[in-house]
Amino acid sequence: MNRQFHLVACVTLILSFAGPGDLRAQDGPTLDVTGLLRTGFRLESSATGGRDGFALYDARLGATGKVGIVFDYLAGVEVDRREESIRLLDAALGFAIKDDLLELGVGLERSRFGSEAIENKADVPFVERFQGSLALAPGRQLGLGLHGAAMEGRLNYAGGVYNGNGPSWENDGNGFLWTARAGWNSVGELEFFEDFVWEVGASFAFSEDSALVALPLSLPEEGVANPVPVLTEFTGDRMSWGGNARVAYREFAVAGEYLRTDFSHTGGEDSSSEGWYAQGSFTLWAAAELLARYDSFRTAGGVGGPDAAQTTKFLVLGMNILPGLVGKLGVQYAFGLDGTLAGQEMALDRTNTGPRLADGQFLLNLQVAF
Repeated sequence: MNRQFHLVACVTLILSFAGPGDLRAQDGPTLDVTGLLRTGFRLESSATGGRDGFALYDARLGATGKVGIVFDYLAGVEVDRREESIRLLDAALGFAIKDDLLELGVGLERSRFGSEAIENKADVPFVERFQGSLALAPGRQLGLGLHGAAMEGRLNYAGGVYNGNGPSWENDGNGFLWTARAGWNSVGELEFFEDFVWEVGASFAFSEDSALVALPLSLPEEGVANPVPVLTEFTGDRMSWGGNARVAYREFAVAGEYLRTDFSHTGGEDSSSEGWYAQGSFTLWAAAELLARYDSFRTAGGVGGPDAAQTTKFLVLGMNILPGLVGKLGVQYAFGLDGTLAGQEMALDRTNTGPRLADGQFLLNLQVAF
């Protein structure tokens, strides 16, 4: 009963920004409803302990719009399948300081760190982002951000200061998370089939606070599956940085990203964690794409200290069929490399993620996004 009430309350809050249809005055609040539904089927190897069956990956509802001529707003919720409840994803107000050159946002929204991490989940080519993005990118945070674009969209830049403790209602201490990002695209926002496109980007973040870090719960033992990295409390200084690149021409594209975080533990030894991926894709008639990705992630150590860090590596093959502007049908198969059985499971900002990558895993994804 409580869950149903929370869902109705959240939906009512989102829809209350506008009246029925377009009956409000032109200078009144506007409303664009957004949504994401991803569901499918999974087959897991018995060696990884995963479960076969149907799965609901994501169910999200959101709204964007304007209030008068000054403010933009962003609001969104998702079904938290672990807690079986409705949780707040986004709640932010923004306004343009100088057209598209500089915009300010205040509230809870995705912090601009990393390349794949700031992509909408509906646009991620596989069921989930790569391991390093889940484990190292701050994701959604409560704070203040600035972002903009220049040179007809070729140059984009962003920065922000946040509480640093994820999608919480207030700060859990006196420290803050600082982020900065810049990127360059050779053609700007619009890309056409015949364009030769190259882009590069760099991200930086620093915090002095308590946070979460991906660690293995125990040390690997001979003949036993590697322990799955989980999110664990961390206190100290955290410096993250990374870069990304992409080259595309006609049907072919190659992309990659590297992320690293250096941890200075309070009362402990320093350690670091890193993740990277390299991906190739081939698009057929703008209606289907073939994908191959190498995904590697190294934890920052676990109960055995920094020297106990483990690396999980995967080769992931996939295919997406794009029947329209809002739909997608995708399949993928993952191979664990160098003895890897299972990988990173949760996002650093604690939002829902798809099933963790695992050796011998097959996933079917049916998606509708609007």
